[in-house]
Amino acid sequence: MDSNTSTPPAQRIDLTREMEVAYWCRVFDVSMAQLREAVHHAGHQVQEVRRYLSRKLPPAQ
Repeated sequence: MDSNTSTPPAQRIDLTREMEVAYWCRVFDVSMAQLREAVHHAGHQVQEVRRYLSRKLPPAQ
């Protein structure tokens, strides 16, 4: 069994795991506060957080 800990599971965001929070902040290019707000509003599912952030944040220039 391969236990690659550099990438968290692709389905859910666990805000209690510091490494996972840092990973998703990099993936979504958001601050920790923005990620927490997104999870608070959209839930822990990655797709829902992505959808929320795409509506909430202005497009990158």
